[in-house]
Amino acid sequence: MILRVLIVLVFGLVAGRAVAAERPVLDWVVYDEATLSTYDVDTDAGDTARHVAIPRDGAEGAKRVMLLIPSRSVEAYTLAVNTILQVFARRQVPARFDIWYYDNDEAVAMEALRWSYDQPVDLIMSAGSSATSFLRAHHSGHTIPAVTSASKDPIASGHLSDPSGSGTNIAYTSINVETGTLVAYLRRLIPDLTTIGVVYSENNESAILTQVNPLKAAAKTLGLEIVDVTVTGRGSAEAELEENLPAALARIEELDPGHQKSILLITGSTAVYERISQINRHAGRVPVVSMLPDIVRAGEESALLSIGVNMTSALTLAAVYAVDVVTGAAKPGDLPVGTVAPPDLAINFLIADRIGVKIPFSFLESSTFVYDLDGRQVVAFGQRVF
Repeated sequence: MILRVLIVLVFGLVAGRAVAAERPVLDWVVYDEATLSTYDVDTDAGDTARHVAIPRDGAEGAKRVMLLIPSRSVEAYTLAVNTILQVFARRQVPARFDIWYYDNDEAVAMEALRWSYDQPVDLIMSAGSSATSFLRAHHSGHTIPAVTSASKDPIASGHLSDPSGSGTNIAYTSINVETGTLVAYLRRLIPDLTTIGVVYSENNESAILTQVNPLKAAAKTLGLEIVDVTVTGRGSAEAELEENLPAALARIEELDPGHQKSILLITGSTAVYERISQINRHAGRVPVVSMLPDIVRAGEESALLSIGVNMTSALTLAAVYAVDVVTGAAKPGDLPVGTVAPPDLAINFLIADRIGVKIPFSFLESSTFVYDLDGRQVVAFGQRVF
């Protein structure tokens, strides 16, 4: 009998540890100096899935904001957290932030939502497209307002039908460039553009909905041929690109002999944009353009050009929306979909020189990031780097 009890107790302890180990652990967000100078950050708030950031000059009268993070993306969501907190600080709107990480576990996300209702918080913010989809499905119509950030186009995602506003408790922002605007810029680069090889991951639903499908839908009207270059995910991307890129380029050659009227367009699919060196190797002299500014960078491991929205710009806009909503300056349902316009341009002249592409002077005038003929950054956020 004693042995049986011991076995039950041991089994219970092991099972309990297994359950505890499955809870999301928010131990990967890096708080920068600017954030730590204005907030006291508690990374041990009694819950591995949550951090708390309280204004250093006191929390009395501070608004309460819950920030919902869906997955571990150190660079993207570290930037999101720091940017949003710092915009509130710069705007002198004291706010306590409860940062919840649910690791794609909807049960934990629902727990966070119920927790926010129990407090109650003054505002909920999503970070990322999947967190935005979760809020739209489970929070729309609630009395607590919400603002989305770091999310793809809500209209293409099926969240809204009209960019003028949601008419609900949720204000939406977007990191996408409108398809017509994108193609207009591409045709300033390649005036006779006829063919676009679109590189994307088949398991990135948001990229397909907001980047690939709108381009395909507009292709005929715009006089474009679209050639798919796909991978199924990060684990198989290298091998699949090794096979699929040559096949796609052969098809582009059939449509555009000599590749004088073609580009390769990299979407916001992590599985493909992290393979930029491999894509460049196969592309040869075909211009590689990114929809994500971060893929234009110093040196050779870079796209030629990006036409997109820098994440810091998009996050700042979302945080400004959040400040306006939480202070009562705006109603979330009245705010139009927040977009950064004109789009951010990033240019690498080292790549342009290597493949023999001339960059329009108007691009240089309006560029956000520029790398010179040696691949060194000379412009950052529109300002000359010395």
